[in-house]
Amino acid sequence: MSARLLGIALLLAAAACAQSPAARVASGLDHYYNLEYAQATADFRALTAQEPNSAGAWNHLGLCELYAEMYRIGALESELYGHGDPFLEQKLLPPDPAAVAQIESDLNRARSLAQASIKQDPNNAAAHYDLAVAWAQLGTLEFSIRKSYWSALGDAKSARSEAAAALKLDPKLIDAELIVGAQNYVAGSLPWAVKMFSTLVGYSGDKELGRRQIAEVAAHGEHARTDAAVLLAVVDRRDGLNSAAAPILEGLAREYPRNVLFAVETGEAMEAAGEHDAARAQFQQIISQAAAGAPGFAHAPLGKAWYDLGNIERVYSRWQLAADDYDHAQNASGAQPRYRQAAALAAGQVEEKAGNANAARAEYQRCLALDPDTPAGKAAAEALDH
Repeated sequence: MSARLLGIALLLAAAACAQSPAARVASGLDHYYNLEYAQATADFRALTAQEPNSAGAWNHLGLCELYAEMYRIGALESELYGHGDPFLEQKLLPPDPAAVAQIESDLNRARSLAQASIKQDPNNAAAHYDLAVAWAQLGTLEFSIRKSYWSALGDAKSARSEAAAALKLDPKLIDAELIVGAQNYVAGSLPWAVKMFSTLVGYSGDKELGRRQIAEVAAHGEHARTDAAVLLAVVDRRDGLNSAAAPILEGLAREYPRNVLFAVETGEAMEAAGEHDAARAQFQQIISQAAAGAPGFAHAPLGKAWYDLGNIERVYSRWQLAADDYDHAQNASGAQPRYRQAAALAAGQVEEKAGNANAARAEYQRCLALDPDTPAGKAAAEALDH
C-alpha cells in the first residue's frame, strides 16, 4: 500500500465538539492552526479540566499533542508539504517516548468516553463521531510516528466505520464525511493490485467521490472545515491540480497569518502551477516578513524560500540571480542541512550554465563536503568527475 496515501487519510485533525465551551475551543484552534502548539495545548488541557467527561475535549488535547510532536520530528512537513525534489531527502528525528505515551493516553481517554456514551445510547451520533476522530488520530500516531502501518490501517477502518455510523444516524453531521471522504480518496487512488487486496480486507473506495466529499466539508463543514480545506489542497497538489490548490492555501494563509507553512506551501503551489511571478512575490514576502519580525515568522524556513526563489530564476535562465538566491539559501539563518546542500548543488549547476567553471567547481566541492552519501552529494561528485 502507498504509505503516503494512507498517511493522507490518517492526517485528520479533530473537529470541535458541539458541547465544548466555545471560547476555549476557538482560542485553542486558533493557536493550533497557527502552529502555536504550546498555547493550544494549554487551552485544551484547561478544557479537559473543565469538561473531564467530554470525549471531544480529550480529542482536542490529543490532537494538539500529536501534531506538536509530528511537527517537532519533521513528520508534518514530510507528509503534507514536501514537493518531491530528489535532492531534498529528510530523515525524521526520533520521537519522544514520553510524548508518545501522553498522546496515546489522552486519545484512549477520548475513545473510552465515546464508547461509554455509545453503550449508554447507541443512537448518539455525536458520540460515534467522537469515536471516529479518536480512532483516526490513533491511526495517525501509528502511521506517522510509530511507523506501524498495519495497526494504522486497522485504526483507519475503525474510524471510517464510526464516521459512517454517525452519518447514518445524523446525515446533517457533515464533519464526519471528512473521514469517509479521505479514505474513499485514498483507497480509490491505490494501485490495482493493492486495491484488490484492500477490498478483500474491507478497505475499498472511490477517488472522485472521496474528493467531492472532502470538498463538501471544506465548503460547508461546521467544525472540520479547515481540516478539509488542508486535505483538499493536499490531494489537489498530489494530483497535479496546483492551480486549484494555490487559492485554497492562499485563503488558509490569510485566515491563519501566523502559520508560515501555509504561506510557504502557497508559494510552492503557485510555482508548480507555472505562476512564477506570483510565486516569486510570495517567497519574497515570506523573507520580508521574517526580516520584519512578523508574528509566526521567527522560524520561517528561509533556506527553503531562497532555494525556491533560485529555482524560479533558473526557469528564466537568470543564472546570476539564481546563484545569488542559492547563496542566500546556504547562508540563511536556521537553514536545514538538506537545503544548504541542495542549494550548493544547484548553485554549481547554474554557475556551470553561466560558464563560470571555477565557481561551479567550488560549489560542487562545498556540496560534496556536506554529505557525500546523499543524492545531492552523489550528483556533485559526478559533476566534478566531468
